[in-house]
Amino acid sequence: MSLFKWANIFFCGTSKQRQNVVDAVKSAIKIFKKGKESVEGDNAFDFISSNKVELIGVVPNINYIRVQSRVKEDLEALWDHHFSVPTLLYRIKDSPFLLLANPNVEYNHSKLLEIASNADLEELKDIAGIIG
Repeated sequence: MSLFKWANIFFCGTSKQRQNVVDAVKSAIKIFKKGKESVEGDNAFDFISSNKVELIGVVPNINYIRVQSRVKEDLEALWDHHFSVPTLLYRIKDSPFLLLANPNVEYNHSKLLEIASNADLEELKDIAGIIG
């Protein structure tokens, strides 16, 4: 399995190092909107810090098969997206939901598009799927 280097701390790091990464991700979620605290960021942080969820682990990538799409090829592919930063996996207690959380998770969009100098990069145009 090909993983980003950040995954090594979860394989080789101490429990304190792992917790430090988790804490850093949670703190970054507070400022996910343009690097500044926001009501949405504070609410997200409060939720993932509450007793309503249980931290299961970190997710280095996500694989899925699309259920519907206007593009036939989308339905014939296994979508595989690696997360550039640690993505926390939570179980929402008393519900049948799991939650992925990192400060730059997007769907059909990339934070890299928000950088003005990237506007003309072909690699970033028409991005599809879960990005983070």
